[in-house]
Amino acid sequence: MTETNPTHHPARLFVLLARQAPIGVILRRGPKDWVQMIKWHTDTDTFEAGQWLRGTVEEYQGDLSPDGKLFFYSFSNQQLRSALKMQNRKTDKLLFYDAVSKPPYFTALALWQYMDVPGGQFLDNTTLRLYTYAGWHPTRTIPQLNIVIQRHADDSEGSPPHPKNVFLSNQEWEMIPLGQYEQGKLNPPYIWNKSSDKFALETKYAGYVGGNKQGGGFNQSNYQIRIHGATNEKQLRYVNWADFDQQGRLVLAKDGKLFTGTLDNGEIQLTELADFNANKPDPQPAPDWAQKW
Repeated sequence: MTETNPTHHPARLFVLLARQAPIGVILRRGPKDWVQMIKWHTDTDTFEAGQWLRGTVEEYQGDLSPDGKLFFYSFSNQQLRSALKMQNRKTDKLLFYDAVSKPPYFTALALWQYMDVPGGQFLDNTTLRLYTYAGWHPTRTIPQLNIVIQRHADDSEGSPPHPKNVFLSNQEWEMIPLGQYEQGKLNPPYIWNKSSDKFALETKYAGYVGGNKQGGGFNQSNYQIRIHGATNEKQLRYVNWADFDQQGRLVLAKDGKLFTGTLDNGEIQLTELADFNANKPDPQPAPDWAQKW
């Protein structure tokens, strides 16, 4: 596999895949705190460029409904909050919220203003489970969703599960323990594994990644493959995200581009599907169909 070490600052991509439909949602980050949603039809590799939002959409706190028609996400705007605090100003804008929308648009059909423990997951196409300590605060709700609340008392360890663990488990990854957790260490004592017929894909938490190799940011992961029967793994360098899609293909994101990967003589060969680096922020309202159920 060709490895690149870009000298520019590429877009950073993260993908959520629907569990029962050939649909993916791409979160394209950059420049700075801008994020764009892009809908990916994985059966035809066609893409629908969607809405831009300024702030942070948390990667592992979101979920796509099994049929790919609804997107749950957690949003925060820490930069605006910090700027307002320094200027001793207030705003009527929502700086922290959870929402449900129709891909590829962020416009909220259901919205909850600030939750102590953001994040949630779809249990089915119309049932959404939310995690919170202090209860939930519906700002906009509708009868089309069945909301299930899991408070910390419902969890055997006294707190909701980590959003990343929920996300990876939801995407059919398997946790492999590596040892006993040591308090204060950033790296969890496990890796996550997902297998195809020829090789396994592994990922583990990498903490903060600075510079331009992966676009920078927190909650980054390292990815590697382990060929069945081999004794060591091959690092997928500069990769922001990787998984097997609904057709069983290895798909990954690096340098602001989306690729498929195949195994050839023990090496991963990449085929580029799309390059999203040229996309520029262009905030526009969602069309009418995306603003209603």
